[in-house]
Amino acid sequence: MARPSQTRPTHPADLTVLFDRDCGFCNWTVRQLRALDRDRRLSYVPLQSAASLPARPDLAVVAATYPLADAIHVVRRDGTVEARGRAMLAILDALPGAWLLRPWTRLPGVARLADALYDPLAAHRQALGRLVAAGDPALCDVAPGPPLAPDRRPQRDGGPARRY
Repeated sequence: MARPSQTRPTHPADLTVLFDRDCGFCNWTVRQLRALDRDRRLSYVPLQSAASLPARPDLAVVAATYPLADAIHVVRRDGTVEARGRAMLAILDALPGAWLLRPWTRLPGVARLADALYDPLAAHRQALGRLVAAGDPALCDVAPGPPLAPDRRPQRDGGPARRY
């Protein structure tokens, strides 16, 4: 039996991030978010699976309603959906230390600005995926099954393996 300190929290994540598991840049971004999300306020679901998760019928509705392949989407616990730069602002708000950014993200026009900054990145995500994959060969091949399972890979300097 696991000790209490070893068990995962039982509360649901504040946000469910829907991402493209076939996109190297999207996978890289999710890895970075997982590393930053110490409080486990984010959960991650590939958009390719969103419509078929029996435990999450709310995601099936989102998958049928929104153009998921066009941009990152987040689903809040209350069922509201954010996309594009607004989704990124919601993700930033959920991460530790976000209280430093909250006042700025609430200013008028910031959500539109975030969308405007997000759109060129999304338009070039395949090229960005190749760029980040050049430094991380594991991102070149996206294995089927659960996305982004922790794995062991050698460090770039050839040193001992480390846990991601």
